[in-house]
Amino acid sequence: MDIDWSLIIAVWGAVLSTLLAIPKLREAWSNRFQIDVTHVFRSDARIGNEIHIRNLSGKPIILEYLELYYQEGSWPRTTKRYFWSPEDSLLNLRIEPTDNKLLTFSEADHFSWGKEQKIFMKLYIVGRRAIVKRVGG
Repeated sequence: MDIDWSLIIAVWGAVLSTLLAIPKLREAWSNRFQIDVTHVFRSDARIGNEIHIRNLSGKPIILEYLELYYQEGSWPRTTKRYFWSPEDSLLNLRIEPTDNKLLTFSEADHFSWGKEQKIFMKLYIVGRRAIVKRVGG
């Protein structure tokens, strides 16, 4: 029986390179772009509503702009009613990896909410398309 050493070495190389690629794939998967938006809604305008924007990825992001809107109806007849966009001080906000930014909507910025109202946030992040996240409702 004649052993084909070139085939054995080729198979060994393929198995070894696959095993070495697994940690790199895990690292790339854990560092992928992820953003999370959570909320705490309160009926008291003095305390206000809170929205947390969390950067779950391994790289910092720059939040260029954002908008809040109510969405009514269902596809294909949806209507959007924008009700809040930030002042200049919130533009180009840097969010570090695994960090979050808190937005408080109190007094004049307080908005109504309910189970029948769908509230969405449109995030404009530098280098990416606009991302829409459902906040409440």
